[in-house]
Amino acid sequence: MTLPSTRSTDAEGARRWLLAEGATCGADGVWRHPAFPGGALTAGTAAHLWADMAVQDPRLGAEEVVRVVLGLMDLCDEPGVTAAFSAWADAYEETREHLWAAYRTRLEAVEEPRGVLDSLAHWFEDGFCASACFHGVLGGEAASLPGRLRPGAPGRDALLRRVRRVLSVAGPVPREDREPVYEAVDGVPELRGVR
Repeated sequence: MTLPSTRSTDAEGARRWLLAEGATCGADGVWRHPAFPGGALTAGTAAHLWADMAVQDPRLGAEEVVRVVLGLMDLCDEPGVTAAFSAWADAYEETREHLWAAYRTRLEAVEEPRGVLDSLAHWFEDGFCASACFHGVLGGEAASLPGRLRPGAPGRDALLRRVRRVLSVAGPVPREDREPVYEAVDGVPELRGVR
């Protein structure tokens, strides 16, 4: 039995949230919502509007908001909706932890996490939150990386994907934040040349 991917699970959660909000998608792929009478919404426009609505929905907890917004990204194939999380990069710890946990899961997945990488690249260029974002998705684990990346370690392949992907966009992160990770992965053959 194949388990559903996080992407399909999040997309289904976003679909349920949209239906509860009164949104519909026709066979033509056009979205409609009661707040926009007579107006058809492209998937991109709809995803951005609804991501902002989800972030502000008082009925949703932090983890649910993360899942709905990532689900909208999957459902509407719109990586830019992760911009809805911009304020969360500096939010209180519980909110950030849900965001980083979801990002770590996506970064470890076999399928390319395009929207997650796009948003990380954007945040890494932001001098105000680059260090916190890097710490949340990888840097905070530098001390444990050598043991977790040893051959035969459980979850090694997934962790290799995450390290490779994060480091591929981490150039703008302050060197003092990146250096402990570089040192931790220095002897890992699959990560040679990743800087």
